[in-house]
Amino acid sequence: MINSTKPAIAVAALALGLVACGGTTSVLSPQPHLPTPPAAQSYIQIERLSRPAVKEVFEPFQEHQITNAVEPYKDPTIQAAIKGTEDALRPPTATTDYGATLASVLYPDEYLVNLAGNTTPLALTGQYFLSAELSPTGFGGRAPNDDVIDLELGVLFGKTLSAVGVIPDDMEENDCLSSQNLPTEAPAKLTTSTFPYLPNPR
Repeated sequence: MINSTKPAIAVAALALGLVACGGTTSVLSPQPHLPTPPAAQSYIQIERLSRPAVKEVFEPFQEHQITNAVEPYKDPTIQAAIKGTEDALRPPTATTDYGATLASVLYPDEYLVNLAGNTTPLALTGQYFLSAELSPTGFGGRAPNDDVIDLELGVLFGKTLSAVGVIPDDMEENDCLSSQNLPTEAPAKLTTSTFPYLPNPR
């Protein structure tokens, strides 16, 4: 008696369900699980590094913590450090102020990057780092062949700024310090014309 009652109850429940749905049947598809939005987060900036070697070259170590905690475009400490260091090496004259000029090139401490993807020849030949700051037609970025330390030594101790017409030559270059003087390979050996632009390991 019990065994015959269970199928009857199941049939009655199915009929009641069909009536409750207006005589039509529907299949509920499973709903995707939506993640719970994360709670608002706050972060503490503990280090700020953008252009390589700028803080290391120009700032006393005790000032690093000051500039670590501020925005790269609201940082009078690094501005004063760049100008002060350069003024000590190449004192301002009536016609040239390398300290102020170099500060305008290296500050704010942010990368200017071209995302249009139309400067492959420049990227493959190097000298791409700081090109936006040193040339009205240049684009910033980091090409595989860029020797960023040599470029920064060039603007600090060498003729880089005067060579691109940013400031007149003050004849105060130090050729010994304006480059790392390390041997380099031809750019064609270091990059390729297709992504990822680096050759296979040797």
